[in-house]
Amino acid sequence: MKSKLNLILLVSALLFINFGELLAQRTIGPPALQDFAACADLSFNSFTVIAELNPGDPLPSDNQFILQLSDPNGSFDDPDAIQPLATVTGPNNGSGSTLEIEFPDFSIPQNANSDTYKLRVITTTDPVIISELSDDTAMHFFRNDLDLFLNEREDAIFCNVTTFTKTLTIRLEDLDDNDVPADTFEWEWFKDGALIVGETSPSLVVTDVGRYFARIPLGNCQNFFTFEETNRVDVSLIDVSSVFIETPAADFSFCPNEIKVLNSSEQSSAFDYQWIKDGVELEGEISPTITLPNNEFAGDYEVRVTFSDDCELVAGPVTVVNEGSSITQPLPENLILLPTQTIDLEIMTDAPDGSTVRWFVETSLQSQSILSGGTTSFEAQFVGRYRVEIDALDPCDSFLFSETELFAPTGFNILIGTQDGNACESDTFTLELLEMTGQTVGGLDVPLTEEQLTFFDFEWFRDGVSTGDTTTSIEVSSTDIDATYTLVANLRTGEFTNISSNELVLSLIPPGTVIQADPLVLTEDGSVTLSVPLNATYTYQWFRVVDGENVSLDGETNNTLVVTEQGEYFVTIMSALCELSVPPISIGTQGITEIIPNIITPNGDNVNDNWFLPASLVNQQDVQVTIYNRNGQVDFMGVSYQNNWPFENSKSSGQDPIYYYIITKNNSVLRKGSITVMR
Repeated sequence: MKSKLNLILLVSALLFINFGELLAQRTIGPPALQDFAACADLSFNSFTVIAELNPGDPLPSDNQFILQLSDPNGSFDDPDAIQPLATVTGPNNGSGSTLEIEFPDFSIPQNANSDTYKLRVITTTDPVIISELSDDTAMHFFRNDLDLFLNEREDAIFCNVTTFTKTLTIRLEDLDDNDVPADTFEWEWFKDGALIVGETSPSLVVTDVGRYFARIPLGNCQNFFTFEETNRVDVSLIDVSSVFIETPAADFSFCPNEIKVLNSSEQSSAFDYQWIKDGVELEGEISPTITLPNNEFAGDYEVRVTFSDDCELVAGPVTVVNEGSSITQPLPENLILLPTQTIDLEIMTDAPDGSTVRWFVETSLQSQSILSGGTTSFEAQFVGRYRVEIDALDPCDSFLFSETELFAPTGFNILIGTQDGNACESDTFTLELLEMTGQTVGGLDVPLTEEQLTFFDFEWFRDGVSTGDTTTSIEVSSTDIDATYTLVANLRTGEFTNISSNELVLSLIPPGTVIQADPLVLTEDGSVTLSVPLNATYTYQWFRVVDGENVSLDGETNNTLVVTEQGEYFVTIMSALCELSVPPISIGTQGITEIIPNIITPNGDNVNDNWFLPASLVNQQDVQVTIYNRNGQVDFMGVSYQNNWPFENSKSSGQDPIYYYIITKNNSVLRKGSITVMR
């Protein structure tokens, strides 16, 4: 029995040894990618590799073939650098012919970026069968959801220099406009199409003119992708003499009725332009070409051309001559004719003496004369349309005209207010007649002239009771809080009486107003209500600070604002007398970040005149505020701070440009910093 058992064990051992030898004898050829290269992106990442399994006996039925990727240099020496790409089961049957091991539709890693990867196949048998290594295989994954910005897609242009240094920087954004760090990629730089050897960072210092761009090196996949290169940036030097003003006309002398065009010699939508006349920028004239108006076009013209942040040139000046004439002071557009009044209509012109002047009422010629002294006038006694025409004796034979219409009033409007922008901080201020208009049958409001105001008697009323003041202005004390003022006028000829102005409520905005928040913390899917005191005579406008810019929130004109997003907010409060911007408040998920301003502008405009602290630090007995000048001397020290430095309590009257502060509570420092005084 024992001999039989030994025989069985011996046979089993021989069979095991023989099976292992058979496994060792079966081999796998080098795997081959079924494309010239594996070029993958976010929208496509599917590839196939095939390896040949040489003839031999069957492998275990549960054997799997694993496709492995080497390190970027083609080495499998470091086990941690080997990456499995795909796994398939079989073919595990025995065969007298070569079989294919196919790894279909696998994805390459998103960090793949080399032309010298190698592939191999291993089995899960024991011992392991390892295939021959593949040829060098290019695999590159590229994020095609990126926008590449070189120098913010602007050319670098220099002028008035012989040498320069400029750093070109790459910036990346994804499709959601989120910044992507450029230093997570390796880069190649090119100048005039030639590779700049050794430059691999996302920035490049240039000192020569040329066309530059950068790209992410992607080896054999380089031409497969379309967004791996930046824009081209031209670095150039501008010849100052090449920038000048020209005109298609024979010279810069024009008649008023001619087309008058000035051109910049440099014309490109990539540049910024600003035309200047007699030293003053012309609003809206920001193209390389300007067409001059028919009147008042004579003068010295320049054009400022901004080629880049590093180059701005002013071309000109050229002197434009008006060979014709113009009306330099035309008739007002519309006028009110009061009962019993006559109006002396007058124009001024630069037409030569001796020119013919004609005055019309409607279409009827009323007078014809010869111009003398550059002015002509006509006494208007009736409502209607008046027109003056001039046949100018100038080289252009200019024909000039101006017209207006006189209306009989059907009623009057009076607007009162104050022109003092700092009225909220004044002890006394002046209410005055800002404008008086006459109404017409057609619904026009035509302003009265200063002379026409003398045709009326005026009287001021406070809360419906006469003050005894009969001029067009009145001095008012800030102690008269919530009093209502009106101005009443009577036309002396009696046709219009008891003409009442708007009601002006004397309501001052407290300078220490702060924004309150409820609750203090913005929770997920929650909101915070911001508020300032309500006053029916105030108007409100809320703002949000975005990237340093104050953005008006449309429709938010109440004393409260419901906030659902983190950010910095403030409100401007306006009364009939003044305007106050309340210090901002920052809302976040960790509670209110109280902002302590580091700049004040004490210029008396009621905006940022004093140093305002957040509500939690104002009027607190246990909070001490100490302000030092730049020499370390105490300029102010006290508790229960009232937002009144420097106007009320600065030893130096806030005349220094820089101060420093320390805020303590119960002898513990809460905040410290600097204050810049700008005037």
